Amino acid sequence: MSAQARTIQEVAHDALEDLESAQIALRKVEAVLWAALADKGTSQHVRNLVDVAWNLAADGANTADCDREEITAALAGCAALGAGGDQ
Repeated sequence: MSAQARTIQEVAHDALEDLESAQIALRKVEAVLWAALADKGTSQHVRNLVDVAWNLAADGANTADCDREEITAALAGCAALGAGGDQ
């Protein structure tokens, strides 16, 4: 049984979808943690822990977004090179 070869574009497309899913999930976690930070009834220790988690979620979401943009730009560059080479 052999696996079907995938093109670079197919692999990159799947990576973009995964990054978008990760970004969406991290933004949701970020929103929940932001709401928890707004609750003034929790102890300062718990608020500090939630703040750390919120920062990690925000950083992860931003990283996923930046990676997605870089892959999209690289794919556009590859497509332009491929289109120019066919003519």
